[in-house]
Order: sequence, then structure tokens, then C-alpha cells
Amino acid sequence: MTALQTIENYLGGDYPITRCETESDYYALWAARELGDLPPAASAIAGSMLSDRLPWVFTAGYQATLRSAFPMLPPGGWAAFAATEDTVDPVAHPGTSLTAVNGAFRLNGNKGWVAHCALVDHLIVTVNDPMGDKRKARGLIVERDRVGITLTHRDKPGFLGAMSQGFANFNDVQVEADEIFEFEPIRQFGRSEAKFVTLAASAFMLARSDEASELHDRLISTAAAMVSLLAEQHTSRQVYASIEREFQRCVGLFELQISVDEIPDYAVDRKMFRMYSDRIQRRREYAKREIAQKRKARVCF
Repeated sequence: MTALQTIENYLGGDYPITRCETESDYYALWAARELGDLPPAASAIAGSMLSDRLPWVFTAGYQATLRSAFPMLPPGGWAAFAATEDTVDPVAHPGTSLTAVNGAFRLNGNKGWVAHCALVDHLIVTVNDPMGDKRKARGLIVERDRVGITLTHRDKPGFLGAMSQGFANFNDVQVEADEIFEFEPIRQFGRSEAKFVTLAASAFMLARSDEASELHDRLISTAAAMVSLLAEQHTSRQVYASIEREFQRCVGLFELQISVDEIPDYAVDRKMFRMYSDRIQRRREYAKREIAQKRKARVCF
């Protein structure tokens, strides 16, 4: 099923908003509706239309990103991308490292943010290049209950608090050589996460908009535009920035037209809508400068 067909099915009455008060409730809904078996963009849309609050919208976009960037993920359940490391006190919480031992490897170290830490089934763990070359970072996928993995939880996440968020410690975790992959999937995660979460957020708002309204039509257009961006091998950065500005205008209309106070924790969690905006707009400026430099080079030549 394609992403646009998912919207078409919603217009036909599928994917009704479903109350999920806890992360476990939404995990069960995700499994019952087999959302992880859909193509990534379709799962982001369907999972968000079913969502009754923003943490599950992020979940839908996040899980879609992971399935898209890391197609080698085992089927079923949820995964988490464990990449963040402690830059404040790296002595107390050193980052991850791999050591070769008898034809295999041992993973040691820490990660500072793990989504869905209470329920996650698989961890995608990055190991940075010791010399600091980000393109030489490697990754690996391990099941959460592999010997040597300890997950702990934050007491009070800054936002999206209904979603468990925590830390990971790896103590001599055995990793086979064929479980390690190079940088490209990691790069794909970085270039697509914001797009999938924006797509998910557009679908969430669409599910609450009046079908006869201008907002409804603009949200469908925004979602379709995000699907097109996700299909690009290289992001059209200025186009992306324009679509993101339209998305923000839709958020403004949504908050004027919809009773957002009825959405649990909306006042705090609404930060999700803007958490990628500055980066997207900066990249627009980078693209403009690159174009200007190329024009200047052609003139000089």
C-alpha cells in the first residue's frame, strides 16, 4: 500500500483516532494493526492518524524512519537509534567502542538517549570513528536483552513525556562481524528523520481537520509533498524549506481551528512541530550560497 493510498483509506473511514493512554497501549495498537509491516511512509501516516497524542505521532514517524534507513532490522516490534553520547562528562560516561576478540567484537560504552527504552525490541547502536570522521562511523543492531546491555530511564523527559526515554550501557556485549555495517544507513537516518516526523505530524492534524476546510486540503498537499521529498536521492533543500514553511502555517491554522486543549499534554508536546525547523531553514541558506558560488565560478571561468 502506498502512502497516498493510506490517506485515501483514511478518507474512506479507516484509521480512526484511538485512545492510547500509555506507551504500552500504543505498542499493542501498533502490533494489532500491523503498522510495522506497511511501507515506511504508509506506516508513518497510518500510525499518526490513529494517534490520540503527539508522543505517538513522533513514534510513528520515528519507527518509519528506522525501517526506511535500516532495512536489515528484524521484523516486528520497535527499534531505537542509539547515537547520542555524553559530551558534558565523557569520562564518567564514555562513548561506545568496538574491540576485536577472537574473530568477533565486544561493544562497550554508553549512549545518552534511547527512545522507547521501556519497550524497545532492538537497538541500532553507532560507534564513532576515533579520529572524528563522521563518515567512518559504523553501526550494529542488537536485541535489547542481549547479555551486557542495561537500559535505564529518565524520570522526567523534557517533552513527549508519555514516551519512555532513557540511557544505554554496554558492558562487553558480544557482536559478530556480520552484524556491523558502514556509514550509509546512518546517513539515511539523518537525512530522513525530520521528513518522516513532519509527514506523521501532517497526518495527525489531517485526521482532526474538517474535510470541507482549506486546512484539510493543504495538509493533504503537504503530506504528498513530503512523500515526494522522501523519494529523492538528494534533497532539494530550497524546496524542502518552502514545504516546511507551509507545514508551519498549517500548524498555526490547526491551533486556531482545533480544540488542542483536548489533546493530552499538547501545550508541552507541541514543540515537536518545530524541532527540525531551524536546521531545515539553515540548509536552505547553504543551498542558496552554493548556487551563488557556482554562478560566480562560471562567470570567472
